[in-house]
Amino acid sequence: MPFEHVSEVEKRAYTADMKGTGSWQGYKPRNYWVRTFNTYIAEPYREIEFLRADDARVAHLQRFNRDITKRSHPEPIRPLLPEVQAFARHSHFNVLYPILRLLAIGLDISEDTFVNMHGWDAVGETYVRFMKYYPRTPEEEEKTDNVWLKGHTDFGTITLLYSQPVAALQIMTREGAWKWVKHIENAIVINTGDAMEFLSGGYYRATIHRVVQPPPDQRSYTRVSAFYFALANDDIKLAPVSSPVLQQTGIDTTRFRNDAGVNVEGGIYPTMEAWRRGRTSAYGRSELVKQGKVEEELIGGVVVKHYS
Repeated sequence: MPFEHVSEVEKRAYTADMKGTGSWQGYKPRNYWVRTFNTYIAEPYREIEFLRADDARVAHLQRFNRDITKRSHPEPIRPLLPEVQAFARHSHFNVLYPILRLLAIGLDISEDTFVNMHGWDAVGETYVRFMKYYPRTPEEEEKTDNVWLKGHTDFGTITLLYSQPVAALQIMTREGAWKWVKHIENAIVINTGDAMEFLSGGYYRATIHRVVQPPPDQRSYTRVSAFYFALANDDIKLAPVSSPVLQQTGIDTTRFRNDAGVNVEGGIYPTMEAWRRGRTSAYGRSELVKQGKVEEELIGGVVVKHYS
């Protein structure tokens, strides 16, 4: 794969600074998470971009802004950029936009309300990610209770996960039970994220999901996934939209706690930029409060939970 032909010198030129930039963009060298973070995700977890590490169990092989011209990329990957750009445009205009229109219809508001918050040329961090999970040893599985990535919600509006045959994804039901997501050929798994939950006043809940050890007959395979993580434009205030439906059902603010960053009573909500920077910069660095199998952190006045 082209990712495996990036030199050490070139990798260093693309090293990520998640805390400083509030962005996922960049290369994560071997043992990046262990060395850089007090990791609260299921160890041993490793993330890299552009190249995989020999001891990696998870590799984010590449993460591209939806517009590949906005950033430079390693030389071996450049021949593939037109294909990545085409994939991003298809995901954005032919998949994301119809979903956003359906969600707007569900709230009885103008069909393009959410579409207008996701401009292709606007300033924002919507991106494509290619991700690879590697089989783990029995010792690693025992250490993490077979959980590869703890239950969480995405911080954007909508996540598109192109279905692939190796099972590992689970979602939490309303009853609090974990349910497997079945592979369907040529299908896309759609998850709502925090930003959509905020914009809809809690009407569309963020999907709680996790990644676990595959079933016995699939455990020897690597798991490759393609995602499209949609975020609203950076300047969008993540306040509930004006909706006849929300006027009837009410607005749920249980995830918010009043502080200097978010004052619900005063109608002050974070922008998309502030929220993504807060979630990204705090990744693995926040003090967590554990309650049973749930760990909580507070980011900008918003409660963020992680599930075992």
